[in-house]
Amino acid sequence: MSKKRAADYERVLVNRFWESGFAVMRAPSSSGTSKMPRPDVFAGSAERNLLLALEIKTSRQDVFYVQKEQIDGLIEFANRIGGRPYLAVKFVGKRMDFLFLSVPDSLTESKGESYRISIDNLKIKGIDYTTLINP
Repeated sequence: MSKKRAADYERVLVNRFWESGFAVMRAPSSSGTSKMPRPDVFAGSAERNLLLALEIKTSRQDVFYVQKEQIDGLIEFANRIGGRPYLAVKFVGKRMDFLFLSVPDSLTESKGESYRISIDNLKIKGIDYTTLINP
């Protein structure tokens, strides 16, 4: 998927959080300009007592892989700020909204240094947006 299209999906999610009363910031790190781990999106709501660190992934395939190093960085960032780390996944063209996986608990390890994300596993272990923002 093109970087522009992926960024468009991130912006949609950012706007959804803002409309739900969250302070939200998009801070994509795929450019490689920073060695410090940071999420693609950071959202917080004092009213809900909720801080979320989100790595956003979109795919047209039914299966893709995420490097453990990227998930470890997401977890480190969330721990330092006192937030909850989640992987936000959208399978494009599947008539599904974003679903959210708690990391690393809801991820499936694969051979090597990655996690395997499948549409079937996402449907089983993922939570929807409403459930995510209303813990």
